[in-house]
Amino acid sequence: MWKSSLVLGISGILLAGAFIVGAEKPDSDLNQAADKLYKQGNYKDAQLLYQVVAVRNDSKAAAVIHASQRTLVCLQQLGNLDQADTFREQVAEVHSNHWRVLAGIGQSYLDYNHYGFIVEGEFQRGNRRGRRGGQYANASQRDRVRSLQLMKQAMLLIDKDRENATPAELGQFYLSYARSVLFQREGVHQSWELQSLTEISRLPDYEQVFGWGHSSARGAAVDAEGKVVLFTVPGSWENSQSDGQRWRWLLEQAKLANPALTNQIRWTWGNFLYQQFGVQTMKSYIGPLLAKGLEEDADEKSLDEQTGPFAVSSLKDSETIAKLANGVKRFELPDEFHFIAIYKQIVEDPKTGYAENALTQLATIHENRQQYPQAAKYWRQSIESFGAGRKERKKDRLNQIVSNWGTFEGDRVKPSGEGAKLSFRFRNAKNVSFVAMQIDHQKLIEDVKSYLRSNPVKPDGNKLNIGNIGYRLVRQNEKKYLGKQVAKWDLELKPRAKHYDKRITITTPLQKAGAYLLTATLENGHTSRIVVWLDDTAIIKKRLDNQQWYYIADARSGKPISDAQVEFFGYRYERSTPKQFEVKVSEFAEKTDKQGQVFVGKKLMPRNFQWLATVKTNDGRFAYLGFQGIWYSNRSWQEYRQNKVFTITDRPVYRPGQKVKFKFWVRKADYLNKEKSVFAGKTFQVVIANPRGEKVLEKDFTADKHGGFDGEIELDDEAVLGVYSISIPHKNNVSGGSSFRVEEYKKPEYEVSVEAPDAPVKLGDKITATIKAKYYFGAPVANAKVKYKVERTSHDSRWYPAERWDWLYGNGYWWFGADYDWYPGFHQWGCFRPTPIWWGHRSDPPELILKTKSKLVLMGQSKLRLIPRWLKKFMATRITNIRSQLKSLTNLEEQL
Repeated sequence: MWKSSLVLGISGILLAGAFIVGAEKPDSDLNQAADKLYKQGNYKDAQLLYQVVAVRNDSKAAAVIHASQRTLVCLQQLGNLDQADTFREQVAEVHSNHWRVLAGIGQSYLDYNHYGFIVEGEFQRGNRRGRRGGQYANASQRDRVRSLQLMKQAMLLIDKDRENATPAELGQFYLSYARSVLFQREGVHQSWELQSLTEISRLPDYEQVFGWGHSSARGAAVDAEGKVVLFTVPGSWENSQSDGQRWRWLLEQAKLANPALTNQIRWTWGNFLYQQFGVQTMKSYIGPLLAKGLEEDADEKSLDEQTGPFAVSSLKDSETIAKLANGVKRFELPDEFHFIAIYKQIVEDPKTGYAENALTQLATIHENRQQYPQAAKYWRQSIESFGAGRKERKKDRLNQIVSNWGTFEGDRVKPSGEGAKLSFRFRNAKNVSFVAMQIDHQKLIEDVKSYLRSNPVKPDGNKLNIGNIGYRLVRQNEKKYLGKQVAKWDLELKPRAKHYDKRITITTPLQKAGAYLLTATLENGHTSRIVVWLDDTAIIKKRLDNQQWYYIADARSGKPISDAQVEFFGYRYERSTPKQFEVKVSEFAEKTDKQGQVFVGKKLMPRNFQWLATVKTNDGRFAYLGFQGIWYSNRSWQEYRQNKVFTITDRPVYRPGQKVKFKFWVRKADYLNKEKSVFAGKTFQVVIANPRGEKVLEKDFTADKHGGFDGEIELDDEAVLGVYSISIPHKNNVSGGSSFRVEEYKKPEYEVSVEAPDAPVKLGDKITATIKAKYYFGAPVANAKVKYKVERTSHDSRWYPAERWDWLYGNGYWWFGADYDWYPGFHQWGCFRPTPIWWGHRSDPPELILKTKSKLVLMGQSKLRLIPRWLKKFMATRITNIRSQLKSLTNLEEQL
């Protein structure tokens, strides 16, 4: 076990002097003086005074707690957190009979950095300067257990001196103790750890950290039968069967000690349950299914049929749907364990506070459940009892549910001539009016150019954002770009009941290419706007070697547009003075060729400009692209026709004295040239060097008509072991090679094998595995000791239809589909996409099921029998298959 550092960081002389000062002044005076230094930022001197108060055995508990907290802050500010543990333990030892001090020190273990470095066997908390010479370590679990030790020590003292503690102090103590139990395990991904019972009698070791871990989303914990784990209140601390029960018992003690905490305890318990079992836990799994209910032809019945048990709107207050460790489940919870019932208790009994918080939580929960009438009821109740909230936030949330509301969705760019179709989502409203106004976007672009030509001292980025025209029209009231009204029509709506959203498709009468501001006005004045672009011309840009390629085409057919005027406008900033910039502008125009193309090089279009391309034709077409930065490729054709050297050997590994056969092909990577190799008949030198860099072969070879040649070399019986290089040294722009290994071969004395079932085994069936060991001359290794272990890992398999290039790129290389793991049952029938090798493989570590010793009998074999149902109780997460893995034997020793 690593030892904590015992360096206090204060010299004996300074500490002795501080004690002399402390003897002359009371705690309050020393703390006041230290507070003054602390506020001035003089943390070093403040620390010395605080420590005097903290470690003096006649100091009052309140003064000690204040001084201790400030000392730790000072150490943190000074970068001396490695001294914190020694200080805390000194305070706890001096004041071992004061429960308030012990509780304060216990909580401090939870509040500061839990990471550090192990240097020469000692843990140093905090960041180590330079981060060299130590192993990164985590003290979180050790700190939690140490906090529990101190809190338990304090609780024993309270039991002996309870009459001297106020209800407020007692209640706060039990709340703090409960916090220590729950530390770093309150989240839905960590709460499963509360099933264990922490051993408080000894401190765990520091955890060495070797890299960033990966934790999968487990969901709320379940037992061996798949039921959710619920923590009841035990009769006493000693009778607790888990940390979850300890936590519940402490919360109950806090409420009994101080009834004024009743609703705070309910709030804490309700929030924990809500995090575990709220419908939001499976949002990513079921959200896309619920979105189906927005479709135009959806009704209540079809919604239930589509989503089945995932219809959150059909939940009763006692029910929930949550992501558990074994999947998404719909289930009922008793009132004691259902957050809705607990929040209702707070609302019905508001004398100890938290009623407003509970109403907000209830409204939010019913919004998540798509039970909007109930959510509206709780928002109204909260507004009536506690007001509309900051900036009338509650009224806004209520209006979002009950008011007429609508918004445009989907793409804003559509092809012209087809009557643009848009998606519109709404709730509650029965009528909507649409108005379409033409936008003069050509004038906008010309104004942007004129603005840049004027060389503004401080360019306004908002004026340069052409695509932000909607914001400028609506928010900045720039009506000069707004043209005439081109369309107006009304539409009758059929809203869904219970304030559900509905999505419909509207077909506009807009046909002509251009930009339009489309406004939708619902009853009671709610308005939504969108800028719709109808394009008849498309601009496509691509980077080529040392030039840019623009392709101008019809937006519907894709046919090229020839003889179109393409105007290029670019700008960039140049620093004219240290505090002033100047705008540089560049303009030119080109015509498209018969294929609708324009090629522009570096001379006309410098790289450090932002470029806008506009297209105009004689028949009235107009389109633009930009502003955009551009880049040029510096590659030349020669880079695509490089000389390549391919090298192979007949084997990757050789022994001394063996013959190495090798072959080279030299060619130019030019797939257009089908003639004979340009290197045919050329002479190449081949050099083979051993690991010491000594040449063992240096010989010339003549290439055949394909640019290939081969050769061989016989290794010496005393050849150097290691990696040998074989290459063509660089000459005439040709070089390359490969390597092979030379290793000594030593025949093993015996062979160990494990024979396990080669077919899947059902839960409950017996598994028999045979361990065998035999000498290579055939005799068994009799009476030998063997250590073996059984590990379980998650396992899945994937199959992809065969494709032409699988042999080169691997199975499924062509797969571009996404994982739909949010869909119920996908893990049973879905096909996961291939994982790119550069992503790395993330999987849960192997779980140790069995580790034991055995003895090989006279025949050199041993049998072990496993029953898969034993493994079932170890299942904490959902896995597709269970695979027993018997690792190769270790520490196999023949009995003499």
